[in-house]
Amino acid sequence: MTSRNSFWASSMENHKRRIWVWILAALAQITAYVGVLTVYLSRIRMWNADGAYRKAEEYQKALYQATQDALGFQDNLLPVLMGLALIIGMQGYSYLYDQKKVDMYHSVPVDKNKRFLVIYINGVIIYLTTTLASLLIAVISAAVQRAVNREVMAVVYLGFLWNFMLFLVMYHMVILAVTLTGNRFVTLFAAGTLALYEMLAYILFNRLQFAFFKTRDGFYISHEPRLSAVADYTGQTWKIKQLVSVREMAGAAIPFYGKWLLMAAVLLPVAWLCYRRRPSEAAGKAMAFPAMESVVKVVVVIPAAIGLGMWVYSAGYGNATLTLVTMIAGGVIGSAAMEVLYDFDLKSMFKHLISSGIGVIGIIIVFFVFKADLLGYDKYIPQSNKVKSAALALDTYNEFWNGDFNYMSAAEATEERMQILNVEPVLALAEKAQHQDEKDMTDPRMMHVLYRLKSGRNVGRSFYIDFADPANEELLNQIVGTEEYRTGTYQIMTDQDSFELVQSMTYSNGATEVALPAEDGMKLREAYVRDMEQFDFTLARNMRPCGLLRIRFPNWMSCSLYVYESFENTITYLQEVEAYYPVMLNPEDIDSITVTNYHNDPGEDFEDMQVYDAGEQTAAEFVYDESRTVSETFYEQEEFEKILQVIYPNNLSAYWHDYKEVDDNYDIYITFKKDTTYPYIRSSYGFGYRFFTGQVPKFVTEATQYNSKAEE
Repeated sequence: MTSRNSFWASSMENHKRRIWVWILAALAQITAYVGVLTVYLSRIRMWNADGAYRKAEEYQKALYQATQDALGFQDNLLPVLMGLALIIGMQGYSYLYDQKKVDMYHSVPVDKNKRFLVIYINGVIIYLTTTLASLLIAVISAAVQRAVNREVMAVVYLGFLWNFMLFLVMYHMVILAVTLTGNRFVTLFAAGTLALYEMLAYILFNRLQFAFFKTRDGFYISHEPRLSAVADYTGQTWKIKQLVSVREMAGAAIPFYGKWLLMAAVLLPVAWLCYRRRPSEAAGKAMAFPAMESVVKVVVVIPAAIGLGMWVYSAGYGNATLTLVTMIAGGVIGSAAMEVLYDFDLKSMFKHLISSGIGVIGIIIVFFVFKADLLGYDKYIPQSNKVKSAALALDTYNEFWNGDFNYMSAAEATEERMQILNVEPVLALAEKAQHQDEKDMTDPRMMHVLYRLKSGRNVGRSFYIDFADPANEELLNQIVGTEEYRTGTYQIMTDQDSFELVQSMTYSNGATEVALPAEDGMKLREAYVRDMEQFDFTLARNMRPCGLLRIRFPNWMSCSLYVYESFENTITYLQEVEAYYPVMLNPEDIDSITVTNYHNDPGEDFEDMQVYDAGEQTAAEFVYDESRTVSETFYEQEEFEKILQVIYPNNLSAYWHDYKEVDDNYDIYITFKKDTTYPYIRSSYGFGYRFFTGQVPKFVTEATQYNSKAEE
């Protein structure tokens, strides 16, 4: 009983010294929850007053969603959580910074473990009490405004756990930082390092990869922190918010609850152990344990110097020599600065030269591992007999979603759905990419590949291939022309369920937008899937689309499908519903055609102009000068006939074609007659087209010619 009373008395005494922390925490939490909720609900009411919600059910749903966003998985709470963890943790153990207070506390007959526990528990109480009180006020406020239901409360509960678990990790990191250091400035630095080190290291790792590796990975296999709670929180909060049901949210959050709880459970004993073994004379010093100074210096200086060097690499147009010199200089200066920080004495800058040398050597090794590819990253191509299957992405502009109509990225979808067994063409393209430079290719395109090895390991690589190289056509046909590629790349190939729930469909030839019967979703799909049996690289490369299908599904999911003239089944269906219109327009339907010539090609006036690319001066290939732009509008039907023969709609330009096939030097806008029966999009003032390269009619060139001498 005496011990219990003593613990309670110590706790109350500690709380009295932390009144300002209580006040600050309460204000922060009230602002974060009550304040944000007020703003969110006020915004919904304002939108409703403006007529944004046509039905009462929509308005009510918006209120519920606003409460979830404000009180559940709120993606702007990270600064509040980190700030509270920092203040509560540092203030609680702040006596460790003052030698007199340390001596006084140690002279009191109170067990060291008990003192640590009292301060720790009181910090958790401050957070929980202010958070729960603020949430209670916010929930009552939302309930009064009829913005709460059972589902909302479940999300609020999940969000509370989400934030509390992160707070625990941050709180324990701060306590560890306090016990390792001896003054507030160094504690702030140490806490920031513990919280952000891995995340910043991975950012730097990815930056080095993309700077020096030709086949840099990052599409299929993302190199992300594994033990950074901050990275988890910033990356996952928004994703969880997008999930539809509470069950999905819980399923996505629970693994992180466990992970963060385990991290917190490891950090706390380490902090306690450092607290127990911390020398009394450490107060006021930079580091409580001198033996750690050299280790910390090396660990901090290497990524800091490399980060500085990579900044110079970007600013210096890829100058590798300057980058290396900067890294070495940064390592030397950083090591000296750390020594000065440890002793608060300029004379200490050349102290511990061995650890400084180790840091510089580490910097040089890291640089050459990436710059010279010492580990053979770019040279890696797996042997075909060691590859179980492959997934790849060429056309990454396709839309994907799962069975619940939630968005999926191209990487997620193709990795899940594509199983290419014949990997020989893929490996052949990878082999060619090793001996070619993107700058030497006529039409370079990025190919992302995921090798699934028989050993169970997945390896990702990305490299450029030349679409214009005739030798690549057969290899690409062996990939693009396969059922595995089509089913993995195009949602329509395997997704029957979605096409039973089509909400709307339209067909466009560039100027029209004809509505198709939504109930024909399955019928259109069957026709399109049959036509896709002929789809391969040769077809996609050499045949321009004659139209575009746009199909909308629940939850705002949609897909765009190109129609080619050889797609007989699809075109037959479109003709049956009177929706098919050829790309070629009828001159009789047109009121005017406006052609704008930008004169982007460098002429005599541009001989002395230069552009810079990666630090190398090259002759100008493209110069835009608004003063040289010339527009001309044509009104004669005879002129229309000649122009319409050599133009193509902007919105039908597909991924597979050579972009140089159309002339970027001209913009064409077609205006239809208001009284025509042609089903052009009435809400549009004009429709964008481009000339095929080298086919601009002579009268157009002459009418849009720029005469600099006449202007002078």
